[in-house]
Amino acid sequence: MVVAQEMFRDEEFQHPFTVFEQKGFKVQVAATENREATGMFGAKVLPDITIAEAAKQGYDAIVVVGGRGARDWLWDNQTLLNMVRTYHAAGKPVGAICIGPVVLARAGILKGVEATVFKADNTIPEFTKAGVKLVEKDVVTSGTIVTGNGPAAARPFGLAIAALLGK
Repeated sequence: MVVAQEMFRDEEFQHPFTVFEQKGFKVQVAATENREATGMFGAKVLPDITIAEAAKQGYDAIVVVGGRGARDWLWDNQTLLNMVRTYHAAGKPVGAICIGPVVLARAGILKGVEATVFKADNTIPEFTKAGVKLVEKDVVTSGTIVTGNGPAAARPFGLAIAALLGK
């Protein structure tokens, strides 16, 4: 799971993380730095690994957590964009929630694909520019890509990714 160093959305991290652990998955949390990451509402998480270090590992899936910080910390992170492309090309589940799906759009894996995103002034133009087929649902699964539109979708989003992984 990838979180912004600051201002990730607490429940968009916590609910999927809990689902993954309950389903028996080992979860590693990545951020841009090896220091405590802070959520919008005060959640704290110490990343296990940096995004740069995670790019050298092999995981079963990659999940991008949303929140305002995703725009500042993740949207333009070239290492993360490359990871998303690599995982998608390998047929591994790639998920993103809230404004996190913009990472997938910028990575080029959503062109012509149905997906959802938190509707904001900065997300809709990104989806339009990337040729995404915006679907107004809480969670959208398109092949191995799972997108969620915000905090209320956090648990079903986690369950959809877990379903792709077969647990």
